[in-house]
Amino acid sequence: MDKKNIIIGVLLIASAFGLMLYQTSQIEPPPEPTPPQETSPGGTGGGDGTPFEEAPSEGEDGTDAFAPVPAEGAEASSMEQADAAAPGPVAEAVTPILSNDHLRVHLTSRGGAVDKVEFLQTKRGAEDDFVFNADTPRPALGLSLEGPELVPPFTRSYELVEDNDPQQVTFVRQLGEAIEIRRTYRLAAADADGGDPYVIEHETTFHNRSDRTLQSRTGAYLQLGTMYKLGRGGQAGQFLSFVYDEGGKTRFFKINKFTGSQGFLGIGSSLPRPTIAEDVPDLRWAGVKNQFFTMVGTLGDGMQANGFFAANTRVNPPAADGAEPAPGLEDAVGGSLHFPIEPIAPGASRTLRMEVYTGPKEFRRLQALGESQSQVMQFGWFGFFSKILLFFLYGIHSVIPSWGWSIVVMTVIIKLIFWPLTAKAAQSQKRMQKIQEPLKEIREQHKDNPQKVQKETMRLFKENKVNPAAGCLPIFIQLPIFIGLFWMLRTASELRFAQFLWIQDLSRPDTVAEIAGFPLNILPLIMGATMFFQMRMTPAMASADQLQTKIFKFLPFVFLIILYNFSSGLVLYWTVQNLLTILQQYITNKRSDVANEPVVVPGSAKKKKKKSGGRGAAEVATAAGGGKKKKS
Repeated sequence: MDKKNIIIGVLLIASAFGLMLYQTSQIEPPPEPTPPQETSPGGTGGGDGTPFEEAPSEGEDGTDAFAPVPAEGAEASSMEQADAAAPGPVAEAVTPILSNDHLRVHLTSRGGAVDKVEFLQTKRGAEDDFVFNADTPRPALGLSLEGPELVPPFTRSYELVEDNDPQQVTFVRQLGEAIEIRRTYRLAAADADGGDPYVIEHETTFHNRSDRTLQSRTGAYLQLGTMYKLGRGGQAGQFLSFVYDEGGKTRFFKINKFTGSQGFLGIGSSLPRPTIAEDVPDLRWAGVKNQFFTMVGTLGDGMQANGFFAANTRVNPPAADGAEPAPGLEDAVGGSLHFPIEPIAPGASRTLRMEVYTGPKEFRRLQALGESQSQVMQFGWFGFFSKILLFFLYGIHSVIPSWGWSIVVMTVIIKLIFWPLTAKAAQSQKRMQKIQEPLKEIREQHKDNPQKVQKETMRLFKENKVNPAAGCLPIFIQLPIFIGLFWMLRTASELRFAQFLWIQDLSRPDTVAEIAGFPLNILPLIMGATMFFQMRMTPAMASADQLQTKIFKFLPFVFLIILYNFSSGLVLYWTVQNLLTILQQYITNKRSDVANEPVVVPGSAKKKKKKSGGRGAAEVATAAGGGKKKKS
């Protein structure tokens, strides 16, 4: 590739990196949040704060609180508040466990909810260091009848009900004599049963045992759990987000929307917003995620949630991915969904159903959930290419059970697909090098006439079969593939802990040692060396100025710095691509048909042809090549 095209290509690649970095720090701006004094996106708080009340008679206006109906003549009071203020010690929590081959779900009677979830196969087939919702104040799938912000409503005491089904746990709580709350959890046994083993099926049922129709004031808040980041690196927090889907449109609230951001050189800076609450009339699913895990709650058939409440919270999670424990509290993202509850007739009930995927961000599993939950992968603007490449990688891995070699084979196949195009571009670049001297002569001869220079230059390109844009075309075509691969390799949990040669984890840099606190990553050094050698093989451009030459020499170091701390899976792709490009350039440089092709200078050929009259083609070619024919 000639230097001018390389510089254009570098600008394109630099723009791609800028786009990728921009996407990692930007999300769709959310609407204005609900004011802090409101405790729900639909306005829940107010009144006497009680959970249920008697439904109004026809023609009366109903209030919007959520408390039991007081006895006749008694002062209205909140059963939840009375329970919280009751004297005496708090009963010790009962913690049953649901498990299958993939999950170990620790439930708790405090909240009748999920205390934490352990993953049994996501670390090279063994139990993972990462534990969902560990050491957090609110249990996942906890229920609040008093709003989303206070912790105690999510941790009220429930009684464990004996179940004959070993894959099911049920909790019960009585609100006075009026309402019974029954909360049930069930796990799928295995993939062979047709379900996903990472899915928890949940139901919360409100049963009216009174003789009066009861209605909800505040509705119910269902906690989605709290997600903290994986690892201690600076990039690890970029993936920490609250996510929801509204009518097929997925939106993300990254951690920096809660903690605030200084932006890039002040551009895009924002103030901290610890909580975000919104009305969402067509909410279909919501969840929390980090780089490789997610918890996604999908509403059951006929269910309706009308808003969410997301918040930044501080936790002290256990160390994950072999990292050292954090010295203090870390930022985490949690949230809850708001469910309105229709009036409940005497003896009737209302049930909230949710299917909860709690597991690794594996595209095929998320796609099988059926409601665009695969958007949790957050592949970015070139997600179409990311999905194709991921399926391609799945297919190769089904034959070659090594993610590292699968990446190598995928890179070779991609290179072979584009080989004819890049080969023609390389030949055109080789011809470009051969016409540098005639090109200089044209510029010198017509230096006072830019239009003439352009016209003669285009004639020179045409006669010598040179396409000046040939060097950029392969970059234009492969750029979406590279960006798609960038996002696919950064977020696909399949590469986590995948080993290859000396690399212990293809999702992380291949650090083999630390020197004075600086990580020594071998693969980026190899990548930089191959890029340097590749550029040394590129024919020098005679018209390149000193600045272009310096930029050209420093490019390998620039890319080494950019890619040094990227995932080793991506650097492996880039390194193999460099090696294949070196091979292709070597073949092109050795081709005799390109090396021995005569240079045709249109103006000289025309002039010589007129003077020579009927001279043969050999004489014309000699004249075109700049040779002189002696008179006989």
